[in-house]
Order: sequence, then C-alpha cells, then structure tokens
Amino acid sequence: MALSFFVMATVAFSVVFFAGSCLRIIRRWEGAVVYRLGACRGVLEPGVRVVIPFIDRLVRWDLRMLINDIPGQSVVTKDNISLSIDAIVFYKVRNPMDAVNKVTNARASVGMAAQGALRDVIGSVPLDTVLQEREKVVERIRTNLDDATDPWGIHVVHVELTDLQLPHDLTRAMAKEAEADREAKARVIKASAEREAAVKLSEAQELFSRFPALMELRRLQVLSEVGAENNATRIMMLPDTLLDLSTGPLAELLKGGGS
Repeated sequence: MALSFFVMATVAFSVVFFAGSCLRIIRRWEGAVVYRLGACRGVLEPGVRVVIPFIDRLVRWDLRMLINDIPGQSVVTKDNISLSIDAIVFYKVRNPMDAVNKVTNARASVGMAAQGALRDVIGSVPLDTVLQEREKVVERIRTNLDDATDPWGIHVVHVELTDLQLPHDLTRAMAKEAEADREAKARVIKASAEREAAVKLSEAQELFSRFPALMELRRLQVLSEVGAENNATRIMMLPDTLLDLSTGPLAELLKGGGS
C-alpha cells in the first residue's frame, strides 16, 4: 500500500514537473523565436505557450523602444574639418525572426551601422551644413541607418546627436567672428540712432526758426523742470538779441575788438 502510494506520488510529481517545464509565458512586449532541434519554427505570440523540454529552445526579444548609445566618433566633414560626435539611436525590432537569424548580435550591429552612417553623411557635407541644417543631417543619418538595418527586421525611429565638439582653434575663431559680428551690429544700431537724432534736431531747429515763440515756451519748460528738481543750479537768462552774434551787442563788441 505504501509502495503504491509512493509510486503514484512520484508519477504525479513527474507529470506536474513535466507540464510546468512545457509552459512558457511570453509577455506582451516580447517576441519569442522558437527553435526545434535547431530548426526555426516561428515566433510565439504573447501569452502562455507550450514548448517541448530539451527539444525546443526560445530566443526572446524586447519589442519596446530600445536605445543604443554611440560614444564619441571622430569624423571628417567634406571641407576636411575633424569633429567628435556622440549620438543616441532609438530603434525597435519589427521582426524578431530576422533579428535573430540574419545577424549575430543585433545591438552591436546597430551600433556599428550607426558609426558608418555618421561617417558617410557627415563626410559628404561641409561644416556649415552640419551646424546650420542639423535636423536635415540627422534625418539623413536616420534614413541611411534604417536602410542598413531593415534586412535585420529593425526599424530606426530616431537618431539624436547629443554632443558635437569642434577643434579648439576653430572654436576660438568662431567665437571671435561672432564677437566681431555683434560689435558691427552695435555700431550700425548706434549710427542709425545718431542719424535719427540729427534729423530730429534739424527738424526742431527749423521749427524754432519759423516760430520763435516755441523757443521761449521750450525755455520756460526747461526752467520748470529744473525748479521741480529742487537743486541749487543757477540759471542766467539773457535776451536773444544779446546772444545774436550777427546783429546783437556781442557782434558790436566783437567788431570793436577786432578793429
């Protein structure tokens, strides 16, 4: 009786163990490629799936957005300027079967292909294009990289240039050029303001010469402003005829002194 109970328990345990080893849970963000005796049998959908122990082998792939960091790459532009560029590649696995069967290490292969795309695209454009049309250059890199990884079942979603380092002497030259450009713009603005002020003064002089009473009103306004400031400034008022160097008393005095 005890022996039969032991046999039944052993059989039950073996069945449970075998059944458990046959079940695999494929999560919803995974793609699992199943191999049976070395032959690819296909991709298992998410859920609880049955496999044969010791015969079937699963290779899982994450189908979510993946990130591959590309460390500083030394590239040369079309006008022979050396740059150091860091980049990040965002990609997804579209076809897990191709990602497993057509390339040994998909992640490393994406990194190598990204380095090649960086050199090809940056090397075909001058530095000005890299700096001024950065988005277009990045899109060209993404397109080239996506074409290279498409046979592997990988789609490149986005490429981002995180750092772009110029040679030190070129950086200093660009800084000096930018400073000179700012100074030139400041001189233009100052000259424009001075020209506008001169025009305003000329217009005011013409207006005062046509309407002398306006000059007197302006003088009274200045006196009112000075008095409102409550300071010790002393102002001496002289008649206009006295200040006229052509016909006034000062003119007679100058003529007398000259004779």
